[in-house]
Amino acid sequence: MATTELATISYYRRELGANIERLIENALDWKHLPYLHDSSFEAIQVINADATGWTADARLAGGMKVSLDLRLDRANTSWITRTAAAGKIVSEIVSIAHARDAQRCHVEVEFRMAGVTRDRCAAMEKYYRTLYAKLYDEDEAMMVARAEALRLGSRARRERQTVTLASGGEAQVPLRCPHWGLPLTADPDDHDIITCPWHGYRFDARTGACVRGQSCRW
Repeated sequence: MATTELATISYYRRELGANIERLIENALDWKHLPYLHDSSFEAIQVINADATGWTADARLAGGMKVSLDLRLDRANTSWITRTAAAGKIVSEIVSIAHARDAQRCHVEVEFRMAGVTRDRCAAMEKYYRTLYAKLYDEDEAMMVARAEALRLGSRARRERQTVTLASGGEAQVPLRCPHWGLPLTADPDDHDIITCPWHGYRFDARTGACVRGQSCRW
């Protein structure tokens, strides 16, 4: 990708009710973007991913296609997310996390963009700050739920709820998705399929089988 001079246009700072471990886990978790953040992302296709970051092609809400690259610096609890379009980097977002205690942390985000005029800078500053407030509202809910699932351990896997099947009758399904133990707050569709709202895993409510092919079932 071609490099372009980037200028800082804004900052976003937030206290989070989750620790740094959950925040880093969230940053590396590209799978949740088009599900938890469905008003911002329409689709994502990962190119590569490991413990140091990930690279993916994504389609934003509205149809714009971009390339995303996230690089993690664990030693400094920070990461850089670069967005490129048409082979050129258009933005770079630097996130730095600081621990508050075992349950909370603070994150500072710096937004850098290429080719932003003075007239456009105020509009882009408002856009990014509004976007990240929404994204972190959604992410914090997931991180808190994830921490609770880990605290409960195997007990979280045993809790059940009753759902009504379109094919008739009822079924006992988990209260929490078997993937990450997050709340499975979704009803079966017309084909008795339950879709996890966090990562999009799809399960047959009658059998517990994951119909998307992942090795994840109840």
